[in-house]
Amino acid sequence: MPRYNYHCEECEDYFELTHSMTERVECCLICQSPSFSRVPSIPIYMQKQKIEHESKAGDLVEEYIKKNKQSVKQEKDRLKNKVYKEEGQ
Repeated sequence: MPRYNYHCEECEDYFELTHSMTERVECCLICQSPSFSRVPSIPIYMQKQKIEHESKAGDLVEEYIKKNKQSVKQEKDRLKNKVYKEEGQ
């Protein structure tokens, strides 16, 4: 349900109510005076922060594959060097 802000002209106080759009408010919640008016409220909009590098679907998978290919290549090179060193001795 929506929230509405009101200002009482008699007690000079503000109050907030949550009610349906069709429901009528008869008096001030604070002093029970019938002289009050609805105050426009400013909605708060949250904006999505722009990321410099927008990632697309699959970027995470591509990065994972790339890192694993590098680590497999390093391991192959290490084993190859190990085998050559053992044969040379």
